[in-house]
Amino acid sequence: MERGSFCPVSDLDDTDGELGELQLGVAARGDLRWAVVDVTGPLEAARDALDLSPVAAVALGRALAAATLVLRFATKEPGQLVLEVLGDGPLGKVIAEADSRGRLRGLVGEPRVETPEDGSLMIAEAVGSGTLRVTQESERGRYSSQVELVSGEIGKDLVHFLEQSRQIRSAALLGVLPRPTGIGAAGGLLIEAFPGVAEEILELLERNIAAIDSVAGSLAAGGTGMLRDQVLEGFDREDLERFPLLYSCRCRRETLVDQIRHLSEQDLDEISDENGKFEAVCAFCGSSYELDRVELRPVH
Repeated sequence: MERGSFCPVSDLDDTDGELGELQLGVAARGDLRWAVVDVTGPLEAARDALDLSPVAAVALGRALAAATLVLRFATKEPGQLVLEVLGDGPLGKVIAEADSRGRLRGLVGEPRVETPEDGSLMIAEAVGSGTLRVTQESERGRYSSQVELVSGEIGKDLVHFLEQSRQIRSAALLGVLPRPTGIGAAGGLLIEAFPGVAEEILELLERNIAAIDSVAGSLAAGGTGMLRDQVLEGFDREDLERFPLLYSCRCRRETLVDQIRHLSEQDLDEISDENGKFEAVCAFCGSSYELDRVELRPVH
């Protein structure tokens, strides 16, 4: 299995917050490769910072797990992956970013989407119809591809994306269990079959997956280890690597200033007070920056 595309989270400048974990391995004598991810801590940090409703938290948690899993399988090189779910439902959009240092961040277009009256946290209706777009950046450049959403539940959409864009036979299980005071569990598993795998291996894998009642329930009961063991029951398994993960925003005052410089004078008039000051809030972490129009003048 290819290694080397993740480096320790201890290299990060900011390590506040509870860590998640990504674990990698192979199974069926190397015919399958798998990864499981726990993003409970990072999602809780995002929920708190962005004031996410339960529906929004479920959507973002699945997207963060998906982005982390796909990045690890996508390349050997350090880089970043952005997964965007762009729908016409109440959520609007769900964006998740993961990089090779284990840093995660994300946002939801409408973070306070209400839970349906029946209490259901199925997010297909909240996502609606639209597209799943994945953008990968590395030293070699930037690559983006997208597919139409087939379910809005993100897991099936991710499998569809992998089949259409990379011709990979895979299965993805994503789950989030929100609680009244936080996130009970969040994470998922991605498993891929190498070319030429025997049909009996795929059949056993399908039976194991079909026997899982609830991904979120398995994560809450026994973490990613329980989910992994359920999916790989009956297979030999080799655990290869583990990497810590952290919700960490990369916003900086200087970056925001560069972005705001592109606004028109009319737009700046609308957001500034009589003294030319205004507030800019990061959509990924909720950090607030007080800016002055003087800062926006070009530097010669």
